[in-house]
Amino acid sequence: MTLKKIAELAGVSTSTVSRIINSPDDSFARKTVRDRVWKIIHETGYVPNQSARELKQGKKEEEVHRCTTISCILGRTRDLEDNPFFAQTARAIEQQALEKGCTVSAYYSIFDLQKDPFGRHTEIPRADGAIVLGRLNDKTRALLDKHYKNIVYVGRNVIDAEWDQIVCDGYEAARTALRHLIELGHRRIAYIGDTQSEIRYRAFADNVREHGLDTDPSLIVSVAQDGPGGYEGAELLLKSAKPLPTAIFCATDVTAIAAIKRFVEAGIKVPEQLSIIGMDDIEIAQYLTPVLTTVSIPKVEMGKVAVRTLLDRIHKEHRLPMKIFLPHKLLVRESTAKPEKKK
Repeated sequence: MTLKKIAELAGVSTSTVSRIINSPDDSFARKTVRDRVWKIIHETGYVPNQSARELKQGKKEEEVHRCTTISCILGRTRDLEDNPFFAQTARAIEQQALEKGCTVSAYYSIFDLQKDPFGRHTEIPRADGAIVLGRLNDKTRALLDKHYKNIVYVGRNVIDAEWDQIVCDGYEAARTALRHLIELGHRRIAYIGDTQSEIRYRAFADNVREHGLDTDPSLIVSVAQDGPGGYEGAELLLKSAKPLPTAIFCATDVTAIAAIKRFVEAGIKVPEQLSIIGMDDIEIAQYLTPVLTTVSIPKVEMGKVAVRTLLDRIHKEHRLPMKIFLPHKLLVRESTAKPEKKK
């Protein structure tokens, strides 16, 4: 498989394929075109001719590495389409793998590993190593340990596993979001997101206690951290929070975007009457009206560092499990403002 053949199958030019593969932030071309190109790359198992490149560089034939294969495992979602945060991270993993002459040979979710009625597990794809996106339960971690010698975890939480871990601390990122709202003058702040074993919720609760914020239980809405969850969370606040909060921290951008939709439908102005902040900085967040204030998590960098760390592990460049922490960044845009003055 060559770039020219991929271009023919995708109906684009060879240069377009090359620029999509090498785009540092996965922004070149329309999303539909990018997805089509990457789908062909994944299905055909395309890998740059790394061996030929190494031979040209003067390496002896016995020194040339064979193609390393990587499995990418989704921990908290069934499909990348359901999770824009990890979709961007996964794309960065594919880009970095290609650059390093590797291939992502399989994508699957932990939900694919559920036992069938006869108690058998779906066969786990073989690979030289695996990158896990998002948290897993203990049983699933033990299952993966039996099948992969080399594993790297990527997420917002540190997990209890002897794996290399690439983390952007979700607790500190959430505290940054709350700090922004508090500095604007908000005291009645709501939370929309998961509350079970979720460090973003723990950060919210800690800030409420530390800063003496409103402790009305109706301000805490426990829902799935996706679009339907965000819409439902907004609906619940509209029904039960009296008065409404002046600001809301949503655990993800997807949750925040859906919540804004419901509040706008209810005739509430954002941010004039209600400030909303999310977390992740997914691509669509910058095209929302108002543009979403959020805490950016370095999705692309996390994916790239994960690949490099996994290759180091495979090639025995390090032996002890490493924890690598990457920074977050507050992006103040249009969906947050000082609370409306009471008349």
